[in-house]
Amino acid sequence: MRSALALGVLALLGAGWVYLYTLSHSADPVAHARTIGLVRHLRQLDSDWSAEVLRAQADLAKSYDALARPLPALDRLLRQLETQATGWDEPRLRGVIESIKSAVQTKTELVDEFKSQHALLKNSLHYLTTAVRDPEAAAHDKPAAAPAAADGMLSSVPGVADALERSVTLQATQPDATPGSSAVAAALRRKLAAARRTGTGGERPAIALVQAEDVLTPVVQRALRYHTTPDSAGAAGLQQALSRLRARLAADPAAWEGPMGNTLVHAEAILELRERQPVLLRQIASVPLAARLDKLADDLETRFDAQVARQSAYTRGLWVYSALLLALAVGAAGVLIQRHLGERRRLAALVERQARELKDNEAQLVHAQKMNALGELVAGLAHEVTTPLAAVRSGLQNTHELMATIAAVVGEAEALSTAMAQPKPADEAGRDERNAELTRRVRRLLMLREDLVSFDALDTVDQLLQEGMRSVDHIGQLVLNMLDFSRLNRGRIARVRVEDGIERMLAMARHLLGKIEVQRDFGQTEPVECDLAQINQVLLNLLRNAAQVLQDRDGRVVVRTRMHSPTQLSISVLDNGPGIAPDVLPKIWQPFYTTRPHGVGAGLGLSTSRKIVEAHGGSIFVRSQPGEGSEFIVLLPTVAPASLRHPPRAEVLAAAA
Repeated sequence: MRSALALGVLALLGAGWVYLYTLSHSADPVAHARTIGLVRHLRQLDSDWSAEVLRAQADLAKSYDALARPLPALDRLLRQLETQATGWDEPRLRGVIESIKSAVQTKTELVDEFKSQHALLKNSLHYLTTAVRDPEAAAHDKPAAAPAAADGMLSSVPGVADALERSVTLQATQPDATPGSSAVAAALRRKLAAARRTGTGGERPAIALVQAEDVLTPVVQRALRYHTTPDSAGAAGLQQALSRLRARLAADPAAWEGPMGNTLVHAEAILELRERQPVLLRQIASVPLAARLDKLADDLETRFDAQVARQSAYTRGLWVYSALLLALAVGAAGVLIQRHLGERRRLAALVERQARELKDNEAQLVHAQKMNALGELVAGLAHEVTTPLAAVRSGLQNTHELMATIAAVVGEAEALSTAMAQPKPADEAGRDERNAELTRRVRRLLMLREDLVSFDALDTVDQLLQEGMRSVDHIGQLVLNMLDFSRLNRGRIARVRVEDGIERMLAMARHLLGKIEVQRDFGQTEPVECDLAQINQVLLNLLRNAAQVLQDRDGRVVVRTRMHSPTQLSISVLDNGPGIAPDVLPKIWQPFYTTRPHGVGAGLGLSTSRKIVEAHGGSIFVRSQPGEGSEFIVLLPTVAPASLRHPPRAEVLAAAA
């Protein structure tokens, strides 16, 4: 329950911190800069679009492609702006974007209308600049009609050709003349010159042509001038010229289908379109696209400033909240550290106690394994001790029998000595009786002496005593070896020759080996620093294992010693047994692993041997092939490691508890 409550409090504190952190990072300057960049790009495109409209109106653009070029970019940027606006929580800003889209649509429609009207205007201007050539073409196309019209005009106005030429030249040289007036005058002069060269017969078409151009030229000039300078005076002059042209067409209805009719239509179109063009341009300029873009930019800046202000407030709150959390965390950490230190001390004490128990258990395990081996030795040692004890008993019995005779001799000698020490009787009879008693005792003593001489008693007793002493020494050596093997004293590190220990182990394991042939192959080795009792335990384990695998065969065991290196000694125990199976070989060093029947061995011999050898700074390994026997090799350093000399480690590996 307490853990769940603590987790709940931590979750609430963490959620509060995350909430404040999120609010303190609500203003995204990158997204704001990206949005402002889009708005500014739209603003620049709008300015460029308006400039292109003015360039087209001033005939500075060769085509209308520039008027349509901004549309894809505007559409793309507006879609990007709409995408970014999906995350805005202010409907007003999204409404501004909709108004911008509406303004773009309105301006697009007005620009399309401007393109259409301007195209018509340019077409009419283009026609008017070539209008003076149309009458000549018409004259060539209609030779019959032109002389009749020309005859009427020339007969009514004598010298009209010269007058028209002077009029056209004068108009072309006026300050308000349009750029096309000079070209019109030049074309007219060429045509009049051609008419004069044709003589009287060709003068009528030329005069008709001149009369037509006299009406068309003012219309063209005034239309071009009005297009260049669209003021009220120019509009009035163009209206007058158009009125004369309409009067001329009214007098000759057939001319409506010719150049004069076309000129009237195009001139009226120029007058109307040029009047409407400023209005259309003002409408385009009045589209509030730029204003709405500027408003959107201002609103976005205001919104971002407000977000930054709120973010600053939340940031300050986050700092305060973080400081409180940090103080709380430090306090909680202090409490946890104290608990942790207490727990660590408790665990350290527990580990130390368990380590001591483990060391004690390990020492007891080693000692138990040693006692197990010792128990197996006891059965054999009983025979080893019984034989010399029987010899001692027999010698003592024989000595006891001889000692009875010797005691009789000593008794008789003592009695004789006592009798001889008695004072002589004064009477003869007493002296004779005393002499007879002394003679009897001497004879008895001589008989006992002859018995002792016949038994060679002294030499026999000496021999029996020596044999008894040898038997006792043999028993004492066996007991000493057993005590040395099973001693409870710890850490007896000494420099010894391992061959001596091997001989002792072979003597102790004689009954285990039975009829197994034992070969000694000792090399020239150096003494090593070790606990000889523990090394003897290792050797006994190896000899006992070899004896057990050689029980049912004519076995042979070879014990070999060599100097593996100048600082390392090797002890090898080889047997000609069945070997070790490959699947069993990795397991033989595991504690309690055994291949013997249940109840025979505890499976601790090799694992204990490995611990002892490794504690001495050495190693033990085996070479074995099924059917070829096994070889256990022990490598020992000539100098014991420092850890073996320290009591804690020595106590663990010594047999003690």
